[in-house]
Amino acid sequence: MGLEKITILNTDAGSNIKALFNPKEYSISKTTNWTTYDEQGKDFADAHFTVGGRRELSLELFFDTYEKKSNVKSFVKDIEKLMLIDVEQHRPPILLVTWGKNALNFKCVLEQMEQRYTMFLNDGTPVRAVVNATFREINPDQQGSLTSDGEKQSPDHTKIRIFKDGDTLQNMAYMEYEDCAKWKILANANSITDPFNIPAGTEIVVPPIVD
Repeated sequence: MGLEKITILNTDAGSNIKALFNPKEYSISKTTNWTTYDEQGKDFADAHFTVGGRRELSLELFFDTYEKKSNVKSFVKDIEKLMLIDVEQHRPPILLVTWGKNALNFKCVLEQMEQRYTMFLNDGTPVRAVVNATFREINPDQQGSLTSDGEKQSPDHTKIRIFKDGDTLQNMAYMEYEDCAKWKILANANSITDPFNIPAGTEIVVPPIVD
């Protein structure tokens, strides 16, 4: 029997991504939410349970294409796509992360990823990458729509994105248009004069590209 590879299944599309190398470890965390009520004259505030938090799966994926001398970004891009909105579902895909028959079976969405490139060919082509991915659990018993409330957004319509720490207009343009060079479209649409000084939390309007 061959080595089992950790697999990320896109349950909406029926496609899957198998890791080139299994991670050395993964972690699963969970929180519970409690509200405290301060009452005068007490040494300790009363705590009341509100809701259980969704579990979080964190793992590190390693990609290496040095021997083939090919661009490792093709593998990283497959992971990135799991955070993009599906036209029909109006949301990113629901995923199932598995490893072996009973070892790991995690229904989730990809909420965060960080990509780091650590080896390059002489011409600058990246051939080694590390992706830190954070998946958030989806309740398998959840009923109803998994889309957000309000008007749905499609890739061919104007969207709103929140600028986070570590974001750049270039990587946002790549995520939205698959072209870093289109960052000027975002800058012009949002009247941004200094693309290197955008505060976290800023709403970025992402206009559609009209051919």
